[in-house]
Amino acid sequence: MQQEMIMKQNIILLLLFMFSIGIQAQSIKVSQTDKFTKDKVVYTSYEKISSEAFIGTQTGKNIAMCFGRENGLNMILMKWLTADARLVSVNSKVIFLDEEDNPHEFTVSDYASGRGEGTVGALGMDLWGLRILLLGDLSVFKNHIMTAVRIYTTDGYYDYKIKKGAAEKTRKAIVYLRKKYRKEILINGNKQITKK
Repeated sequence: MQQEMIMKQNIILLLLFMFSIGIQAQSIKVSQTDKFTKDKVVYTSYEKISSEAFIGTQTGKNIAMCFGRENGLNMILMKWLTADARLVSVNSKVIFLDEEDNPHEFTVSDYASGRGEGTVGALGMDLWGLRILLLGDLSVFKNHIMTAVRIYTTDGYYDYKIKKGAAEKTRKAIVYLRKKYRKEILINGNKQITKK
């Protein structure tokens, strides 16, 4: 009888843990005020939008992204686990395709490449990847479901499909970020964001 109660408690704790993992897609990972500029810094958690498994391994060519706002700029931080040495250029493009096949272009503002740069977490830290900072109109994620992404590199471009569930999570994340940021503006009296 005692063991059954402990087992039921463990199952309930496991279910609560699994439920909390599902909520993380819409969580704010960073929410702070820069001490020097007094600007609000806000980032969502990363969401894996695409993955292709490598044969015989647990990792794959994964693409994860998060939304952020820092120094008055709205941005996307993209992590791309490539396994091969690939580079992008500043001012090159990343294009998202929505459900109606409309392109939405973002510009590479900065990037880092090397082992571990394209991973979220420890899995794949020994593989080549890129961390890319993208600037553009984030409101397109609020109004559209993205179905594919094209990343331009120094040796051509690569197209990836975006998983439907992940596309919906990114849409929810941008809505959540905007609500969180607006709430902070009302609390702090900061009027530097425009409504879209």
